[in-house]
Amino acid sequence: MTKQYKFILEVIIVVEIIKKLKHQVVQEARELSKSKNRIAENKIQLRGLEQIKWAWDAGLKINSIIISDNEDPADYRGIPCPIYQTSKGILKKITGTNYLIESVGIAEGPPIKGELDEFVLLLDNVKDHGNIGTIIRSGMAYGIKDYLTTSNDLDPYMPKTIDASRGTNFKVFFRRHSHPQEAVSYLKEKGYQIIATSPHGKSLQSTIKLDKKPVALVVGNETSGVSDEVLKAADHIVQIPMYTGVESLNVGVATGISIYELRLKEVLTMLADKIMASLGREINVTSQLIRKAFNIKLKEISEYTGDHVIFLMVLKREFQMNEEQIEKQFGYFRNSLKIFLKPLFENNLIKKERDEIEITKTGEELLAKLWPIHEKTENILLQEFTEKEKKELRRYLGKIQQNCIKVMRYKA
Repeated sequence: MTKQYKFILEVIIVVEIIKKLKHQVVQEARELSKSKNRIAENKIQLRGLEQIKWAWDAGLKINSIIISDNEDPADYRGIPCPIYQTSKGILKKITGTNYLIESVGIAEGPPIKGELDEFVLLLDNVKDHGNIGTIIRSGMAYGIKDYLTTSNDLDPYMPKTIDASRGTNFKVFFRRHSHPQEAVSYLKEKGYQIIATSPHGKSLQSTIKLDKKPVALVVGNETSGVSDEVLKAADHIVQIPMYTGVESLNVGVATGISIYELRLKEVLTMLADKIMASLGREINVTSQLIRKAFNIKLKEISEYTGDHVIFLMVLKREFQMNEEQIEKQFGYFRNSLKIFLKPLFENNLIKKERDEIEITKTGEELLAKLWPIHEKTENILLQEFTEKEKKELRRYLGKIQQNCIKVMRYKA
């Protein structure tokens, strides 16, 4: 066994030299050139630096990397796994090709996922590896991460599939079934409505009405299409309208169109429910209610809002603030900031010294009068909260505020 030590930017990269085809690492890598072994072991043979980086960026565990004697180990630094160097002949044996691939990686496949998302794809005997990769890439663009198959031998980690998907297949999950009927039964049991695509579909996919149920889109074999078993069980059989003379589209292209239209329909169908369940809605409603509660109490004795009182309090504590600091803390920008500050300037509650804003003596006196009302209202709103819960609430609100500021600064 021979080892070389490469010094790259003061980082030592240990490279083991492999000279024999019978080396254990070589044998494992070589076995993974076959689909049946990849499927059985849930491991992937990665070919070339690009595929290795895609897998690493997707969060897969890289077990080992084998490079040719032409390759620079420095190109693989940052990936915490053993690096081996071997001859061009052995690398060709590993990949089973008559041309040289300069590096090969061995990675663990993604774990088996439990619950499926609300939109899934069922690949019904799709055979072409390039088409499968294109489908996965299109699906990823619309947030689809769950794929089911109607055969146990579909291999999403064929080299051509990896390249066609641009590595997005490392970020999705597969659930294999042995037969179309088995896959359909599983989806029905989980409450999915099944939408099958066919050039002879009775409905245009742009006109069907979806139920408020999860969606399973089925795409079929490049030649024979969706199987009869799936068509019989489908809730909708749809087609993409085309001009005369074109019977069908490439399955990868058709899938992209179908995903787009059905995703849009899914959102529109469930929009009301999604709005009601939206965290943004809850925060907005709560924010409005809090503002109204403070303003009602303060309006009883003044013309100022709760935001004005909090601003005067912060200004009293900080002594001086510039407009940028006010924007960050209070979320008022440009014209809205001027409108917010206007009554405070007009009533001599604040003043501007150069670029800094200060609270005046009049402002301090008003704050002393209004703050007890503000504090009392806050105590009412937070009653039944423990001190620990109040502290956690402030922490969460601080995170949300920072994220909101990022959005507003970007748009401002």
